[in-house]
This record gives sequence, structure tokens and C-alpha cells, in this order.
Amino acid sequence: MAASYSLSIDEIAPRYLGRSFTAEDGLGTAAIDEAQRRLGVRIPASLAYYYQRAGRCAALNALHHRLHSPAELVVENDYLLFMDENQSVVSWGFRRADCDQDDPTVWQRNNTPPHAWYSEEKPFTRFLASMFDWYVDMGMLRR
Repeated sequence: MAASYSLSIDEIAPRYLGRSFTAEDGLGTAAIDEAQRRLGVRIPASLAYYYQRAGRCAALNALHHRLHSPAELVVENDYLLFMDENQSVVSWGFRRADCDQDDPTVWQRNNTPPHAWYSEEKPFTRFLASMFDWYVDMGMLRR
């Protein structure tokens, strides 16, 4: 994994959980590989690495918004959907054409008609940090 995103992902647990990631927090590569085969899409390296480090960490992945497991990933209208807002008002994904990038820009879809997509203007790793910072601001996580 490239240091350009792995350091940021590895710093998430100490910053937001007050501990390092453990083996129990992560997923094996088999689940990621199976999802890629099923979808016919490469899971961006930053998301794949996050799954390996924190794919089972409910304290982060299901605290408010819900990160999809690799088995739950879907491609809809050329977007790989990886997370839903807590009330499913919006979903987040990557443009399918960007999935070959290591740390692609995250896009948000409004789940009420007309289902428009908007760029978050952040790569996945920065998007995660901003989401977890929002959790801190809202009192859901402590730093």
C-alpha cells in the first residue's frame, strides 16, 4: 500500500478511538477480492486498505453513517456505492471510471428524486477524516 493514504488510514484509530487498530477490526483480502470479482470493478486501493485495517470496526463504520461491507457493495448508474447516511437520505460512492485510482474523489448522491450526484471534492481518505471530525463535533466520538 502506498504511504500517501496508508498513513492517514493508520492514524484514524489512535485519533478517533484512542487505540491502534487490532486484527479483529480488519477484514481479510478474500472478502475484498470476492467483491471485485462479483462487481467487475476494482475497489479503490484506499477503500480496500481501510477494509483491511477497519472493515469490522463498528465503532467507526456503523456509529452514524453505515459503511457497506465488501459483500454489500453495489454499482448503480456507474457509481460504486460504499456508504449510506444514517437515514439513507444520501449515499456516497466513487465514479466507476475513477475506481482504478488509489484514492479517488468521493461523490454524494441525493436519494430523493432527481437522485443527483455531487462531488465531495475530497479523496476517500480526506472524506473519512472529515466525517470522523464531524462525529467529534457532534459528540459521537472523542479525540
